[in-house]
Amino acid sequence: MLIQKPYDLKRLVRGGCSPRVLDLFGLHARFPDLKDSPHRLFHNDRLNRCFVIKHNLRRHEQGMVYSRRAIVTKLVLPIDRHDLSLGAFWMFLESGNFEARLVEFMGRLDGPDDEPFLSEQFIEDMETLQVLSRSPSFDPYLLHVQFGGRRIDPRYFSLNEADETKLRAFVFDHMSEIGELALGRASASSKSHRLAKVLFEDTRSLTRDQLRLALKMSPAEFEDGVHGWKGILYYIWSAGEISGGLTTLLSDLADLEMEDAVYRHRPLQPVIAQMRDSIRLRWGELKAARETYHAVVAAFVKDGDAQSMCLLLRRAPDMFRAIGDHAAALTHLTSYWSYWKAQSRLGRVSHDDACQLLPGLASAIAREDDLPAIDWVGLSPVRRMRAG
Repeated sequence: MLIQKPYDLKRLVRGGCSPRVLDLFGLHARFPDLKDSPHRLFHNDRLNRCFVIKHNLRRHEQGMVYSRRAIVTKLVLPIDRHDLSLGAFWMFLESGNFEARLVEFMGRLDGPDDEPFLSEQFIEDMETLQVLSRSPSFDPYLLHVQFGGRRIDPRYFSLNEADETKLRAFVFDHMSEIGELALGRASASSKSHRLAKVLFEDTRSLTRDQLRLALKMSPAEFEDGVHGWKGILYYIWSAGEISGGLTTLLSDLADLEMEDAVYRHRPLQPVIAQMRDSIRLRWGELKAARETYHAVVAAFVKDGDAQSMCLLLRRAPDMFRAIGDHAAALTHLTSYWSYWKAQSRLGRVSHDDACQLLPGLASAIAREDDLPAIDWVGLSPVRRMRAG
């Protein structure tokens, strides 16, 4: 399919990763020499400048994919590598004829290629797209884990510059708090800042290697632990924004529930109830995972020895995955809801639009074990008859 509205594309430009959008176009504008990196995400230059989007399926899109998931992955290929105003082709990665359509689009844009299906680079690029399809979100720390077996230029997994600045400040403040508890306020600031810099920024420093050796950890074990720790801090930092988004969403759901009361069958009632339950479960488990992290940090602060820090780093990857799953689901929910509110001239989602959007969002936020079947018929316009 063809996107003809250029402003649709410009809204996707972030210059980095976000939970819903992987903006490779913006990353190349931000890092012009990324095209020359020996460790590219894709072999194909056009794919290396695409947008990849996590998309909530709407009812009319169900037949376009072979997937039972409510969230699918959309690939957007700009027609021109440098000018978004010319529009783009797009397709779902989960569509049955995805590879053939991709080859067709590439042929239109770049000319035919001889037997592209037999190309080793094409096959590797398809595998990369499959990894992106399976990933629940495009948070940079989660993507690092998804591609753990490959050497990829880390700039592909960058936050946008504004978020990087905020996260860096949060990490240094957090490490300062840990330092104050462990060392006392007078000596904490400089030491905790040095530790944060060694752990999270100076990835090739001698001090970092000395710390790893003192902890008696292998290079892979140490790097996984540090990455997990920073990922945890990223999600804890994100929790404030998630909380604000959930407050707004729950308020909007209460307003929609009042509108829904005038309909005889109250089509939104079961969907809204399911969403509230899922949000409560997800947020509760996210808070529990955060509390586990704080308990591990407290043990490290209390003991203040190498063994305690080693334990923290060894537990960090599992804690990161536990927090990341719930944070990714809640972030997708709130960001998608905000996006659709912004599309409305009224600044809110109407009852009719909610009947289209909420079933997919309810499925997306639910854990698989808690997921009931959605009654699409009950949400159809024919059934939404007003009471009385």
